[in-house]
Formats: sequence, C-alpha cells, structure tokens
Amino acid sequence: MTEFATRYFRTIRDALKKDDPHHLYLGSRFSGYTREEVLVAAEYTDVISFNIYRARVNPADWTVLDGIDKPVVIGEFHMGALDRGMFHTGLVSTPDQAARAAMYQDYVRSVADHPLFVGYHFFKFNDEPLTGRPRDGENYNIGFTTVTDSVYRELVTAAKAVHSEVYTRHRARANGGTGN
Repeated sequence: MTEFATRYFRTIRDALKKDDPHHLYLGSRFSGYTREEVLVAAEYTDVISFNIYRARVNPADWTVLDGIDKPVVIGEFHMGALDRGMFHTGLVSTPDQAARAAMYQDYVRSVADHPLFVGYHFFKFNDEPLTGRPRDGENYNIGFTTVTDSVYRELVTAAKAVHSEVYTRHRARANGGTGN
C-alpha cells in the first residue's frame, strides 16, 4: 500500500508542481484510508483532505493524524432531515431542521477545535432533486436551500453564528487555549 500510495501522490504532485508550482496540492479527499496512505499523503501533498460524513469530528477518531504536522481540510460533509418534504436525509440524519442546525454548529466547532484542521466544505448549497439526481437517483435534504431556492432559515442562522466564532476558536486551540 505504501508503494502504491507513494507512486500515486508523488506522480500527481510532480505533474501539478511542474505546470502550476504556486498552487496547493490538496490531496485526494480520503473517505477510506490506511495509516500508511495518510503518512504518504502528508509527505507529498500540501494539505491532507478527507470527506468526513459524521455528526462531528471527534479527536479520538483521528489518531491516524498522530505525529503528522500537516494541515487537514474536510472536502465534504452534510446532514439532513425529513421534516420539509424530502425523502432522504443523506449520510448523516437529524430529526428536523432545528436539530440539523444544531448539529451543523457542533460539527463546525469540532473542526475548529482540532489543531490540524484548517477548513471544511459543506457538500451542497441546495437540496438534490426530489425525484433524484441523474445517474444515481440521490435525493437528499443536504442543502442550505431547497431546489426552489427557499432557504432553510434554521441552518443559515446557525451557520452565520458559528462562522463568526471559528477563527477565534481555532486560534485559541492552536495557542493552547489562550486565544492570542
């Protein structure tokens, strides 16, 4: 696995840096991985990336990063509910939009509190079509808006509030709780 990962990450890194040396190589957005693969990614990428579809980022679940001094970004996460007409919650479910907003805030705080995580990307701005997206039929309630551009006010309000504290939280955690 180490040999394969080395060839993969080195080949991509070398090609990207040859033609575009001033941009970051964000890795492969791991969803499944081994410690060996993550160590190799840390050697060849500028940022290690994961898709983390969980209720939150628990430090105890991320011992794979022990001893690695490399920034980490979350390429995808979401949570959904069924209380507004959709038929599927997505990969992480909540009972309703209020719980979804609360989980979003907890998730973002858990990322900000981890010293290696430097960013996160919510998977989708709007819900998927009720009748399913082309190719696979996925029809999740995972957006900040419905497919008709109506906002999920609970989620938008929660996001505004938690985003206003992210930099302070992360700085405090990175400085051992001092916030300076």
